[in-house]
Order: sequence, then C-alpha cells, then structure tokens
Amino acid sequence: MNTFSAFMEKKCANCDSEFVVDDSDLQFLDKISPVIGGKKCDVVAPKMCPACRMQRRMAFRNQSSLYHRNCDAADKNTLSMYREEVSFPVYSPDEWWGSKWEAKDFGVDFDFNRPFFEQFIELRDTVPHLALVSQANINCDYCNVVGHSKSCYLIYGSIECEDCYYGNPYSCRQCVDSFLLRNSEICLECVDSNKLYDCSFCQNCSNSSGLKFCFDINNSQDCFACAGLNHKQYCILNKQYVKEEYENILSDIDLTNETQFSKVMSQFNDLKQGVPHRYYVGTNNEKVSGDYVFNSKDCKEIYGAEECQDVSYSFQLLKVNDSMDLTVGECGELLYEVSAFYDRVTNVILSYFCWGNVHDLIYCGQCTRNVNNCFGCVGLKNAEYCILNKQYTKEEYEEMVPKIIEHMKDTGEWGEFFPMSVSPFAYNETIASEFFPMEKENVLKRGWDWFDDAGLQGDVPGDARVCEVTGALFRVIPGEQKIYEHFKVRLPNRSPNQRHRDRIALRNPMKLYERVCDKCSVDVQTTYSSEGKEKIYCEECYLKEVY
Repeated sequence: MNTFSAFMEKKCANCDSEFVVDDSDLQFLDKISPVIGGKKCDVVAPKMCPACRMQRRMAFRNQSSLYHRNCDAADKNTLSMYREEVSFPVYSPDEWWGSKWEAKDFGVDFDFNRPFFEQFIELRDTVPHLALVSQANINCDYCNVVGHSKSCYLIYGSIECEDCYYGNPYSCRQCVDSFLLRNSEICLECVDSNKLYDCSFCQNCSNSSGLKFCFDINNSQDCFACAGLNHKQYCILNKQYVKEEYENILSDIDLTNETQFSKVMSQFNDLKQGVPHRYYVGTNNEKVSGDYVFNSKDCKEIYGAEECQDVSYSFQLLKVNDSMDLTVGECGELLYEVSAFYDRVTNVILSYFCWGNVHDLIYCGQCTRNVNNCFGCVGLKNAEYCILNKQYTKEEYEEMVPKIIEHMKDTGEWGEFFPMSVSPFAYNETIASEFFPMEKENVLKRGWDWFDDAGLQGDVPGDARVCEVTGALFRVIPGEQKIYEHFKVRLPNRSPNQRHRDRIALRNPMKLYERVCDKCSVDVQTTYSSEGKEKIYCEECYLKEVY
C-alpha cells in the first residue's frame, strides 16, 4: 500500500534533476494499481522526472519517418514506419489485418530466472508488426496514423482531411505544411490554429480568414503581419487601414522575392516579440497548468489537450480522463505511462500503441480490437488472459501475473515504462527527437539507436530542390505548388522534414516557469522563460488588453 504524504522529493534516475511526486500523484498510482485475483499490485512512484518520462514515451512513437521495404508476409513492396533493417517481421496493412496468422502462435512461457524486459524484446522480435496505421482512407498511401481522409500526402496523426500535404492537420481541406491545425481550409504554414480560411504563416490564430503572417489573431479578417488582435480587419503591422489602402500596400509586396519575403518575416517577428503574450494558450479551462489546453478541468502540466479532466504530465490528448503520464491519444480513462492509444482504452498501464476497445493491459505493445486482461503481449487482436502471447485460463492468469510482478520488483523493473532499448525505432525516427532534440553522438553515448537516413522527404515526380539547412534533396509536388501559387509566396527552400522542425520550434518547450504578470505582478506558471524578452500577461490583464 502506498503511504501518502504531502509529497516525495526525488532525484531523476536519468538527468539527476530534482522533482516532486505529490499527494495527488501518489493517490492516482494507488488508484490504478491493478488488482489481480484479489491481490493488489502496487505501482511504485516513478524514478524519473516528468520530462524524462515524456521523452522516453515519445521514443516509442514514429509517425513521420517512412520507408519503402518488403512485406515479410508476401513478396511485395510496402511503405512502412519500420525500416528494412529492423529485427522483427513487418507486414503490410492488408496482410497484418488478414486471417493468415495469429499472434498467440508466438506465445512463450515466462522464465522467472530472467528479467522481464529481456523476454519482452525476444517476443517483440518474433511477432509481425503493422507497417502503417491507415483506416478508411482513399489515395493516402504516403500517410501514417491517418483515418477517413482522401488524397493526402505525408500527413500524420490526422483524421477527416482532404487534399492536405505535410504536417498534422485535423478535419482540414487543402492545407499544406501544418502543425496541429484544426477545422481549416486553404491554409499554408499554419501552426496551433483552429477554424481558419485562406490563411498563411499563422500561429495561435482562430475563427479568421485572409490572415497572412499573423500571431494570436482571433475573430478577424484580412490582416497582414499582425499580432495580438481581436475583431480586426485591414491591419498591417497592427496599424489600421481602410480597404483600399490595405490592398494598395499589399500589392507592392512581392512575396515570391526572397528579399521581400525575409523582410516581412523579420518585421513580423519583431512585432510579435513586442506585443503582450497570454501566459498560456488555452480557453474554457478550470484549474489547469501547461500550454495549449482547451475545454479541460483539473489538469496538471499537460501540453496540447482538449476535453480532458484529471490528467497530468501528458502530451497531445483528446477526451481523456483520470490519467497520468500519457503521450498522444484519445478516448481513454484510467491510464498510466501509455504511449499512443485510441478508441476506447481503459485501465491500461505501462504500454504502447494499444487501441480499439482494449482494457486491463499491462506492459503490452501493438494490441488492438478487443484485447483485455493481458500482460507482456505484442500484436494481439481479440484476445484475453495472455502472458507473453501465451493463452491461459482466467484462474491461471490471475495466479501467474502477481508472481511475475513480484519477480519484476526483485529485478527493479516493475512500475517503470519500457526502457529505450525496447523501442522498435531509432531515436531520431521518433517524436522524441522533435521535442527533445539530441545530437547523434549524445544519443549513441546513452546506448540508444540512431539511423542516419531517417524518413522520406517526398518521392513523387518533380524537380529536385536542395534543403538550405540540411542539404537533403526534396521535391515540391503539384498540389503543394498550387497552394504556394495561390498565396503568391516563393516556393520552400527547406525540406519537408526541416519545415516540420521549424514549425515545432515556434512552440515553447514543455517546461513551466514561475513568473509574474508583467502588468499586475500576479504569480503565473508559464512556458515562457523568465530570461525571454516577451511581455507575459495573466489571463485578466491579457483579456483587458486584447479584447
């Protein structure tokens, strides 16, 4: 039984930083500790700080590094998130979802003389892996973790999109180069925005149309290089014009010219630095901390969350309740240390890539479609009471699992998420490298994997261009070019992968600082460092200033 106290002060086993496990954390760990066969198996307090736990989970999600490789079930080529050199078989989606194989056929006995993680890796390396996650799509062959979309190319983690290219759109049409852009149409290079139409190079904007080079603009139309405005039209660098003046000034700006494009970007960035910034991005929340949080309640240190309640230390969630330490998922409850989950997931702990009406899973990976009460399993569908993919009766399972957990306590494994060595991906193939970037030398020094040729840059016909940052060759596809021509801006001089990294760099790191409002001096927790130049306002002061 966990002993509750006000908090526990700990030192991170990975980075040596000090962190706190507070009373609410301990109560949650007690709540999700599994009861199996009448025996409660207490989940111990984490050994790593929240940031290192986040980084570790992110290293289990590759959504944008894709490869051409052979399908190991049939003599044919397939596109895959797993490169040819991986140690396990990879099946194309039609083969993986087919009836020609059964994951339980790979089941093995648990060996109490060996560590669990060692045995899990051996099982993982025998079970076929799903090459791509794609559901109900039309002409979206070069997309991963995408559903109900049409004619899209190299988008990831998206649903209900059409004619979109590169990035993470959600319910969008004709959008190119986006990052977490939602419910929008005809947009280019828009980040963390919602309900935009005919907008380009925008960040943190909503319910607007005709914006170009804008930051934190809401309920507005036809604004150019503006920041921190609401209910405005015909503004340039935050200065009001009449329609004719606005159109005449813009007609003299040639954004296909690299020099003029760079000048506009420089003026816009200077203005953006000078306007007041809300201490966090979010609306309609109650008792939350973090950034990019919407319609949520009682959440702590969450980043990119919507319609969540009682969730902590997590990233990019939708409709999740009563959970802790999650990375990318939706529609879940009572989850702990889970990376990538979707569609009715409950009572799952210490697992990755599990989705589709699954519950009561412990240390499982890639399990889907009605899997429940399983421990240490890989690639199961429609299964229950399995350990290392071997079938047991309910009574055998409930007797065996508590013994395995006791064994894992002795080896020091119990309660910790899978180590990096279990991840099927190289570090730089995963979203961990996007939000916790590391040099190859440091990654290898830690004993983690690295792959020099990670990901596609785009491989359809077109004239090759050279990325000005990385030197990588890339192509501008016809649908993408039409959007650039529509906005009358010069074609990109950076590869899709580099443009994606640039968009992520627009966000603050997922770290909270104690600051005071620069207007009224009330205390706030913000992702803006105290060393930054931005003016940070509390909610009340910001609303008075902008609205």
